[in-house]
Amino acid sequence: MGIVDFISKKNSLKSLQSQGILSEKEYKNKFLFHADEYVKREYYNEYITQRLAEEFGMSYNEKTKRWCSEWNDNQRVVVELYQPKGTHRILMWGYNFDFIPDINKKGKLVWYRTDSSVKMHINDTWYNHIEYTSDKEWGFSEKEFYNPVKCPTFQYEIPEYTSDMDFALEYIKKVVEKNILLMREWLDRVKTIDDVIEVLNQRVLGDDILHISQMHYTRAFLYAKSKNILEAMSAIKQYYENREIPQMIIDKLNQIAGE
Repeated sequence: MGIVDFISKKNSLKSLQSQGILSEKEYKNKFLFHADEYVKREYYNEYITQRLAEEFGMSYNEKTKRWCSEWNDNQRVVVELYQPKGTHRILMWGYNFDFIPDINKKGKLVWYRTDSSVKMHINDTWYNHIEYTSDKEWGFSEKEFYNPVKCPTFQYEIPEYTSDMDFALEYIKKVVEKNILLMREWLDRVKTIDDVIEVLNQRVLGDDILHISQMHYTRAFLYAKSKNILEAMSAIKQYYENREIPQMIIDKLNQIAGE
């Protein structure tokens, strides 16, 4: 390695360190090798609660394990910690709308409007903001595995195990702050029902096949709320596909559109 390459690599490392990005070796030492201490969410929950209160006026609900804002124009902001398979937790944020019902097991419409009844009708998280092409369709390649420099998963998600609890808790604060920046950007950009419709319309054209069906259901009620019953009926037909649309859903869409 020449002197120019050495200086360039050293400066690059300093830049990453200033951003709180660990090297692969550092990350593995703290969160993989001998990482036998479980980082309970109670250890950092208070910090998230404090920061969400400061930034967005949100409060924590112990029963639902979610953070919620006050209602404003039929919607409230919701934040939750999602735990997929693996060893990291993901911060997710989005909106809960008070006019979108579900049909319960008894065949009745139910809404999500109380402190103990919360649903995220549209959600967002770090991977919708950070451009990244994985080396593999599923899982991590050898160069991505526990490597924040190569794979942003390990910059924006909260590790569950550590070999150094004090270090981990300070590191998690930095992860939370990175997510709050993304959260603020999204909430500033996606404010109205029309904004949410635009986001969902873009997503149904994407690759998220597992959730497209539910997006159509949400779109139907959002269109109805914006007085566009034709698009509402088109969306609900896409949701039910070849199934019969329950009359109570049709009636409710018409009612909302006529309010």
